[in-house]
Amino acid sequence: MERTKSPIIPDRKKPGLDLNIAVIGAGISGLVTAYVLGQRHTVTVFESADYAGGHANTVSVRDETHQLNIDTGFIVFNESNYPLLCRLFSALNVQSTQSNMSFSVVCEKSKREYNGENLNSLFAQRSNVFRTDFWRMLIDILRFNRTVSRFGTKTLAGDLTVGQYVSQQGYSSNFIDQYLVPLGSSLWSCSSQQFKSFPIRFVVEFLENHGMLKLANRPTWLTVTGGSQQYVKKITNLIGGKLFTETAARKIYRQPRSIEVELANGYRQTFDEVVLATHADTSLQLLASPDDIERETLEAFPYQDNHVCLHTDTRVLPNRKPAWASWNYRIPANDLDPVSVTYNMNRLQALDVATTYCVSLNQIRNIAPEKIIQRMTYRHPVFGGSRDIAQRNHQHLIRKNRISYCGAYWGNGFHEDGIRSSLTVAKAFDIEPPF
Repeated sequence: MERTKSPIIPDRKKPGLDLNIAVIGAGISGLVTAYVLGQRHTVTVFESADYAGGHANTVSVRDETHQLNIDTGFIVFNESNYPLLCRLFSALNVQSTQSNMSFSVVCEKSKREYNGENLNSLFAQRSNVFRTDFWRMLIDILRFNRTVSRFGTKTLAGDLTVGQYVSQQGYSSNFIDQYLVPLGSSLWSCSSQQFKSFPIRFVVEFLENHGMLKLANRPTWLTVTGGSQQYVKKITNLIGGKLFTETAARKIYRQPRSIEVELANGYRQTFDEVVLATHADTSLQLLASPDDIERETLEAFPYQDNHVCLHTDTRVLPNRKPAWASWNYRIPANDLDPVSVTYNMNRLQALDVATTYCVSLNQIRNIAPEKIIQRMTYRHPVFGGSRDIAQRNHQHLIRKNRISYCGAYWGNGFHEDGIRSSLTVAKAFDIEPPF
């Protein structure tokens, strides 16, 4: 596939093909949409960033004698919960490596830290053995896992939030603030207060489906060998059309028999149909004249900016090395400071090097400037009570007056959800995926 920053856009359809389609956004959803629709139609992809892949963003780092490809957004998957992604990777011949999915918490308020990987790491801070509130937290973890697994989500009201549920059930503050909230905030890259507002049914369904309520027989987590850009390179080479990076769309205009795409550089191009594979709020901003259902649906998915930093400053990891995990959550002493998450990329990507590489969210002030390799900002959906209702509208917004929508926000916010939404769009064009 040809990738270029030039606005030379094909005007004519391929001989024998039906439609000239624009795809806005080259994250996982846009790439899969273009890959599948490109089997039959002329597809042109517009991406505002200077690279394709969205959260599949790999940074190349020279480490002594090694060239490392370190992921900074999408990192892990498993065969049980990511079947579409695994099928795609199989078709693309993308290789994977076993990952590690341990989780630690450091609470600066209580001077406590632990890593739930094994007994030694759980009690890496030996004084935890003698703290009754720590044991109460462990008991509450077992109670929570057992209770929600036994009774399922049918007994949970659809509008009941995480904060309301744990309060009603009498869970300890340590369980809430030093286990459940850190876990959820890490999974969805959101603040502690935002996670407490998540629907408890949504959270329990996700934890149950991902085997996170079990102490044993959890899924084996994998990471793309050589970094997630390996799959991005392969899928872009297969897309039948052109992909323009650093070419942002400004507005989408519905015409009586076509769609007009206005680019940020002033160019305008006419297409038969457009697929918006951007974040929900971005999609709404692009529409020159959204109707009521488009506005109400897309407004139901707010987003949060997360400031991400790839670095080598291990001071943001737990103080005790046995407590180092793959995901490391830190609760600051000052309530006004944001909580933060640091991913230990050596563990997650099986990097066999002496230097420890970290990816931290919302913690730039605590990282030594000389140890920063690269900074970036990612946006993640924040799921509230209106999510379920809004997601039911997806089918009604596909090929609606020549515009369709796809993105991970139509599901749980992960790669698998992005692919599923893309295939839902492709089905409306009567096209089956080649994987």
